[in-house]
Amino acid sequence: MIIAENRTVELRSAGTIQVKSGSLPKSLYQHQATAIQKLDIINRSPFKGLLVLPTGGGKTLTAVQWLLKNFTNKYKKVLWIAHRHELLNQAFNTIVDNSYAALLSDRTNFKYRIISGSNEHDRPVNIQATDDIIIASKDSLNTGMDYLLNKWANNLDEVLLIVDEAHHATAKTYRKVIHALEQSKPSTFKMLGLTATPFRTAEDEGGLLKQVFPDDIIFKEDLRSLITIGILAEPIFEELHTKLEVYNDLLPRHIKAIQSFDNIPKDIAVKIATSCARNNQIVEQYLNNIDKYKQVVVFAIDVDHAIALNGLFKARGIKSEFVLADIKDAVTGVTISARDNPIKIRQFRDGKTNVLVNVNILTEGIDLPNLQTVFLTRPTTSTIFMTQMIGRALRGEKAGGTKEAFIVSFIDDWKNKINWVNPEKLIESEGTFSETTKEKDASIVRLISIEEMEKFAVMMDTTIDTFALEKLDFLKRMPLGIYKFSILEHLELQEDLGNKNYEVLLYDDTEQAYEDFINDLSSLFEPLTIGDREELNSQELEALFTEVRMEYFPNFHSLIGYRDEDIKNILRYYAQNEKKPDFLAFKNRKDCDLQKVASYIYNNSLGGAAKAEYVNSLWENREAFWQVLFGYEKRYFKHQLHLETCKIEEPEMYEQTYIKVSIEYERVDIHSLPLSEIKERDFDYYRKLKDSIYAKHTDSNGDITCAISGVKSKRRLDFQIDHIKPMVEGGLSTMDNLQILSRKAHTGKTCQENLVRNSKA
Repeated sequence: MIIAENRTVELRSAGTIQVKSGSLPKSLYQHQATAIQKLDIINRSPFKGLLVLPTGGGKTLTAVQWLLKNFTNKYKKVLWIAHRHELLNQAFNTIVDNSYAALLSDRTNFKYRIISGSNEHDRPVNIQATDDIIIASKDSLNTGMDYLLNKWANNLDEVLLIVDEAHHATAKTYRKVIHALEQSKPSTFKMLGLTATPFRTAEDEGGLLKQVFPDDIIFKEDLRSLITIGILAEPIFEELHTKLEVYNDLLPRHIKAIQSFDNIPKDIAVKIATSCARNNQIVEQYLNNIDKYKQVVVFAIDVDHAIALNGLFKARGIKSEFVLADIKDAVTGVTISARDNPIKIRQFRDGKTNVLVNVNILTEGIDLPNLQTVFLTRPTTSTIFMTQMIGRALRGEKAGGTKEAFIVSFIDDWKNKINWVNPEKLIESEGTFSETTKEKDASIVRLISIEEMEKFAVMMDTTIDTFALEKLDFLKRMPLGIYKFSILEHLELQEDLGNKNYEVLLYDDTEQAYEDFINDLSSLFEPLTIGDREELNSQELEALFTEVRMEYFPNFHSLIGYRDEDIKNILRYYAQNEKKPDFLAFKNRKDCDLQKVASYIYNNSLGGAAKAEYVNSLWENREAFWQVLFGYEKRYFKHQLHLETCKIEEPEMYEQTYIKVSIEYERVDIHSLPLSEIKERDFDYYRKLKDSIYAKHTDSNGDITCAISGVKSKRRLDFQIDHIKPMVEGGLSTMDNLQILSRKAHTGKTCQENLVRNSKA
C-alpha cells in the first residue's frame, strides 16, 4: 500500500525568472533599434499592428526586448501565442537570454508559464493571476479560454498580445483568442504580430490579414537591405537538373492534389524518393562541393526520402542526421515520434554533424547560425514555405552567420505542368512576392486546366458517349473564372493542421446562382449557432447544403460544371473564416476560343502541311495559353480542334449555324449593351459593375433596399438589377441609370412599362 506523501517535482514549463545584473550580452542592430523606436511611438494608444522582418532579421529578439522594457518592467502582463511548440520554446529562451537589469530595472524577478498540448508544457487550468508572461499555443488557449479570461485577463488593467508567425492569424482559432482578449480590455488592448512573410498566396487572405491587424505594418525592413549591410547572407542560387521525367506519370488528379495540398502524391513521391540516380546526384553534389557548402540542411520529399538520403550521406562518410515532425506511418498507423529532434538539431548547431535532412520541420523558429547551404530536393507551390526554407541559410556575418548562402535546387522534368515557386525570383522580389498580370492569368489557366483535363481525356475515349458535351460551343465549356480559397484541415496521415486549397469553377450556367449564393452566405448562416466553432457538424452541413441546392440551384442536374462538393466546400470555408471566397476572373477566356481557330483553318482552306504548320505555330506560341490550358498534351488540343472543325463542316449534325462571311463590325460604348452582353464581352468589368450597384443600395447593416418599394433583405437572391431609363428608350448600363429592385417590384414595373408602350402603339 502506497502512503500519500508531500512530494514535489520540478516543472520547467512554469516558474520565476531572476533578473540578471549588468548589460545585455547582445546589442541590437540599427534596424532593430529603429523598430523599437517605432513601437514606442504606437505604444501610447491601443493598437493592432505588425512587425515585419525577414527570416534572420531578429524579429523575436526585437519584440522580446521591447516587451520586457515597456511591459514586464512596468508590471504589465504579456500573452505570447504561436502555433508550434518550437516557436514557444524559442520565445521562452529569448526571454531568458534577455532578462537583464538593463531592460528590467524595476524588477528583480517575474513569473512565466508555457502552455500547449505537449507533455513538456503546462495546461490552461494551471494559469495563475500572478503570471507575468504566458507563452501559449493558440489551440490550447481555445480549449482553455475560460481559464485564461477568468483567472488572468479579466483581472488586468492592460494586456499585450504577441502573435508569432502572424501570417497564420487569419484562422478563426487565432481570431477567437484575439477577440476574447480585446473584449476583456477594449480600451487598452494592444497586439503586435511578428512575421517574415506578411503576404499571402491568395488575395483574400491578404485582405483578411489587414482586418486582423488594422494598423498594418508598424515597421518593416526589406530583405535586400539586410543583405547589403551583412546582417543577412548574400544568396547564391544554383540549379541542378536531375533529368528525372515526372510528367509522364503526372495525371490530372496528381496535379490537383499538388495544387490543393502542396503535397506530392504518394506514387509520384515514391518515384522521386526511390530514384537512385537522383539521390546519388544530391549526395555527389555535396561531396564535390563540401568545402564550399559546409553545413547543409536538406528539405526532402517525405519521410522515406529523408531516411534514404540520410543513409546515403552516412554511407559516403558524411556525418548526417534526419529530423521530422510527429507523423503517422501509412501502413501501420503508428506515430513516428519527433522526441529526438532537439538533440539532433543541437548537435548540428554545435557542428557535430554536417548534414541535417528534414521534412518540413526546419522552416519556422529554429536558429541555425552556422548553416551555409540549403538543398531544395522537393519543390513547392507555396511562396511562404519557400521563403521559410531559403531563409534558414540567410544569417549573415554580422549576425554570427555566413557571408554567402548557397540555395541549391534539384529540378525534375515536370514539363511546366505545376506552378512551382522559383526561389531566386522570390528573393529578387524582396520577399513580398506578387505575380505579374501575365503570371496571374497563366495561374488561372493552369487551375482551369486541372479541372478540364479530365473532360478532354473522356472526350477522346470512343467507348463513352460525349456527344452532348461536344455540341456545346468550346467557350461555353470554358469557365468564366474561379472561386479560390483554402481551408485549414488535418492533412492526410499527419497530426498537424494544414491549408488545403480549393477551386470552384464558374460557368455561364452557374454564374448567377453562385453569385447570389455567395453574397447571401451571411444571412444563410444567421439561423445557425456555431459560435466560435470553425467546423459545421455533418448534420448542419448537410441541412445547409440541401437548402442551398434547392433554393439557388434548383435545376442543378442540367448545369454545366455543377458539383455538390463545391457548395459544401464554400460552406465549410465560410464557417471557418466568416468571409466570402475571392473570385479570379478568366480574363483571357476569349483568347482561348478554338471555334475561331477552326474557322480560320476552314475559311482559308488550310490543309496538309499548311494546316500542320499553322496548328504547330499556335501550340508553340509562348504568349498564348494553349499548352497550359491543355496540360501540355498536344493530342487533347488537336482533338478538340478537330471537333470544332467538324461543327463547321457538318453544322446540321451539331445543330450549329455557320456563316462564311467576312464582316467589319461597328464599335460601340460597352455601356450601350445590356448587362447580359457586357457579361459576355468583359466578365471582370461586369462583376465589378454589379458589385458597385449592390454596394450603392446596401446600408451599414448589410440590408439591400429596393429603390421603389423600400423592401429590405440581406439576400441578393431577393433582388435584381433594373434600368431606370429602359434601354429601348436609350437608357445605358451605367451606375447612374441602374437600380436595385425586389423581384416583385421589378415584375410590377415591367408590366406597367409594357402597358404604357402598348397604349402608345
